[in-house]
Amino acid sequence: MALRYCAGGDPTDIADIHGVKDDEVLNSLWDVVDAIHQSPELDIKFPETEADQRRVAEGFRRKSQIDIDCCVGAVDGILIWIHKPSSEDEKVIRIGPKKFFCGRKKKFGLNMQGVCDARGYFLDVEIRFPGSSSDFYAFDESSLKKKLEQEGFLGTAVSMDFGGKLCLFGDNAYVQSSYMCTPWKAVTSGPKDAFNFYHSQVRINIECAFGILVHRWGMLRKAIPVGISVSRTTRLVLALCKLHNFCIANREEVASAYEKDVSSILLDGGCRLPRMDRSQDNWRYDMGTDSPDRLTHLLDGGDHREDHSQELRRRLRRFTGSLPCQSILRRVTQLGVTRPSRSCRHT
Repeated sequence: MALRYCAGGDPTDIADIHGVKDDEVLNSLWDVVDAIHQSPELDIKFPETEADQRRVAEGFRRKSQIDIDCCVGAVDGILIWIHKPSSEDEKVIRIGPKKFFCGRKKKFGLNMQGVCDARGYFLDVEIRFPGSSSDFYAFDESSLKKKLEQEGFLGTAVSMDFGGKLCLFGDNAYVQSSYMCTPWKAVTSGPKDAFNFYHSQVRINIECAFGILVHRWGMLRKAIPVGISVSRTTRLVLALCKLHNFCIANREEVASAYEKDVSSILLDGGCRLPRMDRSQDNWRYDMGTDSPDRLTHLLDGGDHREDHSQELRRRLRRFTGSLPCQSILRRVTQLGVTRPSRSCRHT
């Protein structure tokens, strides 16, 4: 009952099928959620040894057309859509409901930050920021960032092909640093434009992961039901992320009923859901102009117009150490690669 409900089933229909009261559906849900969180083998853990981190980087290298081998995870945010928090929620979490309203999405929600590997397997998930928080702010306050700032956490050896140290790949919501690689802004040609294309080829895996997550668990396509509190919502969504990982580890595919919807992703704007190429265990990207999926309205979890840490952004931009983007750009320039023409962007 619980899995059917999480997949988007109507609780009344589920109760009728199983011959129980509607309340039993929710009761079974929380029994399953509690069982998931009590199973340590399902915990989501970022790789902490250099050997494990190199294995993650190797997975991204195999998906990169130019063998980028320094990515230890793709990071992004997604808005978990909720109803306006109740007065009881406000008493518990001590945050007013206005903080949960995301101005860009015109929805109440939670900003979920996720990091995944090349399979779309989550390496880190945090669901504790209101919808008004920008992706940058949510990451800046995350426990993962504190780990990344520890000397030697991401290993000391440089990548074999690109000369840079291991780092995360994120979009322009984040700031360049020694552990974060983001695209160059306002470029349309030359090596930096090529860098942006191949960077997106690696980074896009996190959007694919979110797409698979939302398709597998259909309840995330709409607002979390009114009766579920904000604190319980975080436990529920984290449990769904753990089940998402379990399915990937056991090679469970997304239900075939959704196959036509799991269509494509644009690399330069207008996100669509990925289509899995089962023959190569790879995601394919389509440059079609058909109407985008509803996931488009959830990706990029925060309200970027409300950036709470402008001073910190300026401080990070003054970082004078070696940046991963510089090492990769040098390699892209040496290889002489360019952004593929629009007609050739199918992979």
